[in-house]
Amino acid sequence: YMRYAIGEIFLVVVGILIALQINNWNEKIKTQENVQAQLINLIDAIECDVKSYENLLNHEGFRFQAVKYLLGLAEEEILIYSYDYHKFPENQWSFMWDKPIPEEYDEEYIITCLSVLDNGPAGSIINESAISEFNSTGLFSSLKNEELKKKINEYYIYTDTRYVGRSWEYKLDISLQIRDFLLDQHQIDSRRVRDVKGIIELFKNDTVITSKLHILLDNISWSCQTFLNSSQMALQVLEDIKTELNQLNN
Repeated sequence: YMRYAIGEIFLVVVGILIALQINNWNEKIKTQENVQAQLINLIDAIECDVKSYENLLNHEGFRFQAVKYLLGLAEEEILIYSYDYHKFPENQWSFMWDKPIPEEYDEEYIITCLSVLDNGPAGSIINESAISEFNSTGLFSSLKNEELKKKINEYYIYTDTRYVGRSWEYKLDISLQIRDFLLDQHQIDSRRVRDVKGIIELFKNDTVITSKLHILLDNISWSCQTFLNSSQMALQVLEDIKTELNQLNN
């Protein structure tokens, strides 16, 4: 009876251990499937970010050319940075200006340029819902690819420091300052200009306006470079996530 009892206990213990092992195995499979689902959600979110960067780069690229053109008419020396701005005219807002950017005096284009001075980007443009869910479920820590986790974290840290807070809001403030200055000091509504030649002469003679335009051009330059950097980081992270999913599925 003692041998029989020991045998029974041994079989029960072995059965429990096997059941625990199977349960752990099933849990690992379930966790891996949930991690994969979160990675797919992350792909959708970052692809939305990439589209936002493209639209905003078109937007800011158009404004860059507009401010540069106005400063040129005011006979101001313009310091152009080593950014890839030659692409921006190709990506301009077609609904605002669907013709080549003029090199000479063009009243219609000047009016268009003036109308977008105060139309800068504002607020956060990053879709953080997926990464927030990934972290809140605790599944992000279950992602075994440490290098991928590092790149994802770097991407969101970069975007958080660029698009949130006072430094980002200031990009809009300088645009509003130019609009308000023209309206308060010269009774000129930049969106309803009638005397085009007069406003160009004003730009030539008013150093306050031209200095604000130079600051605005610097800020737009910063925004454009930030959108380019963010887009490049996002595309690299997307490629790495898709590679990880392929490896998990094989």
